[in-house]
Amino acid sequence: MTNKRETDELIERYCQGQLTPEELRIFDQWRESDPEMANAIDDHRLITDSFRIFAERTDLKKKLAVIHNEMESEQFVYKSPLKVVEKSDSKVRLLWKRYRVAAVAAVAAIIAVSSTILYYDLAGGGAVKNQNAYRELRREVENIKRKQKALLQDQNSSISKDQEQDQTQSFTGTGFAITSNGYVLTSYHVVEDATSIYISNEKLGQVQVKTVYTDKSLDLAVLKVDDVDFKGFTEMPYSFKKSISDPGEKVFTLGFPREDLVYNEGSISSYTGYEGDTTAYQISIPVNPGNSGGPLFDNQGNLLGIISGKNSSAEGASFAVKSKWISDYIFKQREVANITIPSRKNLKGADRPAQIKKLKDFVFMVKVYN
Repeated sequence: MTNKRETDELIERYCQGQLTPEELRIFDQWRESDPEMANAIDDHRLITDSFRIFAERTDLKKKLAVIHNEMESEQFVYKSPLKVVEKSDSKVRLLWKRYRVAAVAAVAAIIAVSSTILYYDLAGGGAVKNQNAYRELRREVENIKRKQKALLQDQNSSISKDQEQDQTQSFTGTGFAITSNGYVLTSYHVVEDATSIYISNEKLGQVQVKTVYTDKSLDLAVLKVDDVDFKGFTEMPYSFKKSISDPGEKVFTLGFPREDLVYNEGSISSYTGYEGDTTAYQISIPVNPGNSGGPLFDNQGNLLGIISGKNSSAEGASFAVKSKWISDYIFKQREVANITIPSRKNLKGADRPAQIKKLKDFVFMVKVYN
């Protein structure tokens, strides 16, 4: 049994990769079996990352202060590849005198922006993303009349002929079941501004769902099947992983970037997501429009997260919200809907085709009508 100081030292050595192979084996077993240890590791990484970012910001401010003091000095020397100007009435100094108020304001603006970025890093939300590079992955559908008519012939379809005339399917994404009584999880941006939402797969057919609650900052939406004939899903074969996974761990996802279910595999690339977002992983899995809201699993079939987007300027860099944040978010909404996170591990030890066979009935195409 270790005391708090020894535990903190172990966590620090673990995060810095300093444990021996035997220590690492024992520590991983501890981490997997003790949710409090997993949370302590996450907190340690968040704090150390925050100190690192703060140190970088402080160093930047010091460098800017040195530059400012040099330019204010009467002995200021401007050096260029072609000439040296040492006179206090040099053009550079004259320009500095004329525009130094604006320059100082610009420096202050840089520091203010840096502080804002630090605030979001400390908060862990990472909700503000550079939309030039970050790409959400709901799929826009231009022509769906043929598909709608085919669905109308399905006895499980709940779209009426009047609805066929009036509605236009705008987007599709992916979702997956989190309870046997009809709760489904997807990405918020998939169902944003929807007037009606349906989920479908080969086993279920198509049923209408309603939004129970959403969180834009985490990009999550919980849906509930809204159909009187719905009999429920069978018991979930997977569990939510509470601890944080490490870079290099093999992962796979299922989703609907096309009309049929598509499987892709890869690995975790980073503990953090886009621009250091601590609520997400970066993963090396090729994803496309339609994959948003899809589940991310480890080799044992544990749910690690939900696909949210990709970096369009970096090949193979995709992102997934961590299961720890998902489970915490669902728990906080227990007054709205008391959802019990699945905990069974029926996929452990099964080969990949067998895992997919069990999982595919719980993964759905999400169809959004605006």
